[in-house]
Amino acid sequence: MKKALTSQAIIEQYIETCAILRDTTLSGDSRKGNREGKKIVKIFKELENDIELALQTLPLLFIEDNVVVRTDAAAQCLALKICIDQSVKVLQEIANDESSYGIFAFNAEMTLKVWREQGYLKMYPEQQVRD
Repeated sequence: MKKALTSQAIIEQYIETCAILRDTTLSGDSRKGNREGKKIVKIFKELENDIELALQTLPLLFIEDNVVVRTDAAAQCLALKICIDQSVKVLQEIANDESSYGIFAFNAEMTLKVWREQGYLKMYPEQQVRD
């Protein structure tokens, strides 16, 4: 039986993985980024199955320095339909500061746009979930 991650382990893995995702986005190393992205997908799937754990972890990531941590956590909250107001605020602040966040501001803007147009946000197509 697979052991569930603790909230602290999720937070640590999230921060570590998003640091790599930020760097690989900026450097264009898509291979490494795709490998790391699978870790975020696995975390999301675990949180999707345990909303209480999601509530204990994702909002704590809104204050991290790394913009990828904040945008991913906010997007995952929107997908899980939790912490909506906080998530929108985080994404809007990032989207409105292109001079500081560059491509990540665009990512935040597009996440909000899709969520507002659809009324929901779907994370990670099924093919990305497979190992």
